[in-house]
Amino acid sequence: MRPDRSPMVRKPSAKSLTGLLLAGPALLLALAGCTTSAKQDVVSAVPDDYRVAHPILIDERLQTMDIPVGIDAGIGAKTRGSVAGFAQRFKASESAVMAIVLPSGSPNEVNAVRIGHQVHEVLVGAGVSPAAIDVRSYRAGGKESGAPIRLAFSKIAAHVEGCGAWTSQLGDVKRNRNYGNFGCATQANLAAMVDNPLDLVYPREMTPADAGRRYTVLDLYRRGEIHATKQGVLPVEISEAVQQQ
Repeated sequence: MRPDRSPMVRKPSAKSLTGLLLAGPALLLALAGCTTSAKQDVVSAVPDDYRVAHPILIDERLQTMDIPVGIDAGIGAKTRGSVAGFAQRFKASESAVMAIVLPSGSPNEVNAVRIGHQVHEVLVGAGVSPAAIDVRSYRAGGKESGAPIRLAFSKIAAHVEGCGAWTSQLGDVKRNRNYGNFGCATQANLAAMVDNPLDLVYPREMTPADAGRRYTVLDLYRRGEIHATKQGVLPVEISEAVQQQ
């Protein structure tokens, strides 16, 4: 039997998000349990399993975007586009609250409030419900003339920790075992590409069958006609040099 090559996924216990910008009951999602695997694949003389060394972690993480606040009382077209893009990410995450966090006590505080209203309009224009937008503030220093506005929301995300740790020289590995960073980039890329991180943990419900396509196939079958998909063959030209040989 071939060993299971599915990515190792670790589900940490649910933890409070108190202290984060978006802490609150509407943003908490519990992921129960913690699964690990004591089984390690043995490939030739390499006993290490990169999925155990670098598991994919699934937890709730904060997604942020900082908007610079300059001397002008408005935001440009590029910034509006970036805010609209962040709004689309928020809608795709199915999170409940988007926070607009304004600086307080900084020299640009008044201008930040003006820009905050414009950001609010862009978010609503991009499809974010006004009821889902929570305006807050953070304490900025008196010398922070460029204190930014921060947009933030919390979402379920997959990630891998510890990549890039080259603790040993590969030339000094005499036991033919995986080095410590082996497989970490592969796991990290998989975690970054997955659209719904929970797909790595739980299977999705099956979608309904296509009744129209099913009727078409069965009707052709009853009539004894071919119902396979037609596949064309592209013409191939053989090089004259090959023909001469």
